[in-house]
Amino acid sequence: MGEQFKWNPSTDRMGQMLRQAVYMADQVTLEHLAKQRADLESRDESGSTPLHIAATQCRPESIQWLLKHRADVEAVDTDGFSALTWACVKGHKEVLQILIQGRANVEEVVKSSGKTPLSLSAERGHISCVQELLVMRAKLEQPNNDGSTALMCAAHKGETEVVLTLLERNSGVNQEDKDGWNALLYALNSPVALRGSGGEGADQKVNIDGVLGKRSAIEILMYCKADANAKSSDGLSPLIVAAGQDRPQAVRRLLEARAEVNAISGRGQSPILMASARDLPDVVRALIMAAADVNMVNPKNEAPMTLAKKSGSKEVVDLLIKAGAVEPKVQKKKGKKK
Repeated sequence: MGEQFKWNPSTDRMGQMLRQAVYMADQVTLEHLAKQRADLESRDESGSTPLHIAATQCRPESIQWLLKHRADVEAVDTDGFSALTWACVKGHKEVLQILIQGRANVEEVVKSSGKTPLSLSAERGHISCVQELLVMRAKLEQPNNDGSTALMCAAHKGETEVVLTLLERNSGVNQEDKDGWNALLYALNSPVALRGSGGEGADQKVNIDGVLGKRSAIEILMYCKADANAKSSDGLSPLIVAAGQDRPQAVRRLLEARAEVNAISGRGQSPILMASARDLPDVVRALIMAAADVNMVNPKNEAPMTLAKKSGSKEVVDLLIKAGAVEPKVQKKKGKKK
C-alpha cells in the first residue's frame, strides 16, 4: 500500500487560505483552518489581517468568528488602519457595531491621517456610522491630530446631513483647530465639486425645525450662529475665503450676517482683492454693493484694478471703474544722492 496522504501546507499558505476564506465568507474552511492552527494574524502584502479583510468586505459572521477566536482587534495594516477604521471608511454600520462590542477603541487615531473613527465616517457622509459611534459614546469633540473635529471634516466635504446631525448633538460650531480654522472656514474652503450657476449647488435635503428643504453646509453652520467674522491664525476671515472661491451666494449670506467687507488677512488679502485677482465678477459685484473699498492696496501696492487687469477680466475691470476704482500710482524708488 502507498503512504497515506497528509495535508501539510506551509504557514504562509494557510494564511493565504484563511484570508481567502474570510473574503469568500466560507465558514466551513475557517473552522477547518482553525483546527490546523492557522495564524489569525497572518498578513498580506498590504499588512491586512483576516479581520481587516472581513471589515472591508462587510463579513459580520466572519468578524464574530474571528473575535471569538481572539483575533487582535487593535491590529493595524501598513497604513495604520485598524478593522474599525476600515468599517468607518467603508460605511459598514453592522461591522462597526460588532467591532466596538469586541472592544475596538472608538477614540483611536489613525497614524497616516491623524483622524478619529468619527471624523472618518463624518467626512464620507456615513450618517448611520456617525450616529452609531455617538451611541457608543465616541467623544463629539475628540480632536484629530491637527485639532480639527468631526464637524470640521464633514463641513469640509460638504456633508450637510452629517453637519446638521453633529450640530444637533451640540458640536461646537465655533471651535477652532490648531490653525484657528473653524467649521465655517472649512466649509467655505470645501474641495467638493461645485455644480450649478455661480459655482454653487452642493446642497442636500435636510430637515430644519420641521421644514424639509435643500441646504448647504455653509447655510446650516450660519443658521447655527457660526461666527461670520472669525479669523484663522493667519488672519483669514470667512468672507476672504469665500471671496477667493466661486461662491457669490455664500458671500451674500456672510454680508447679510454683517461680515466685515474690508477685512484684511495677515498677508494683506481682502475680499475685493481676492475676487478681483481670481476673475470672479459675481463676487466682486456683491462686494461692491456692500461698500467694499475698491481702491485698497495690498503690501505690493496692488489695487483691485491692478489685479483684475493682470487676470485679464474685462467684466471685473468695468465693474471696478463704475465703482470709482483707479490704479495706484507707481512709487518711484529714491536713489542715493551723490
